[in-house]
Amino acid sequence: MRNPKTIAGLCVLAVLLVALGILIGQMIPIAAETRREMSLTPTPEPPWPDNVMIVTPDPNAPTPNPVLRTGSQGDEVKNLQSRLYALGYYTGEIDGQFGPGTKEAVTAFQKRNGLGADGIVGGETREVLFSTDAKPFAPEEEP
Repeated sequence: MRNPKTIAGLCVLAVLLVALGILIGQMIPIAAETRREMSLTPTPEPPWPDNVMIVTPDPNAPTPNPVLRTGSQGDEVKNLQSRLYALGYYTGEIDGQFGPGTKEAVTAFQKRNGLGADGIVGGETREVLFSTDAKPFAPEEEP
């Protein structure tokens, strides 16, 4: 049984086994260190793990009305100017530009209707303005 091919094959096998043993010996501490580091690093959890709808906006929800203030422009401002004009507060051109005239009309409306007179059209001002309870313009009486 002293065949040179058998002896060469056994030598190659022995060398491979020694190399495998060395690799395994180096991998065990690396795997242990990786496990230890993973145990120290917390896994982030979503704030509501079982409720995706809280995080995802409902596409069927109504779009909130924008807050209108000096510098705003567009159809929402035209609607605002038209309503203020109908109530007698606004006398300027209905151009969709929220400028000083529109702000003055909004402030006058807010004062007359008992709202915070800041010249900004938010939810509360919009609600009163487009309701049947909106008080029309009346000139202030001098004492």
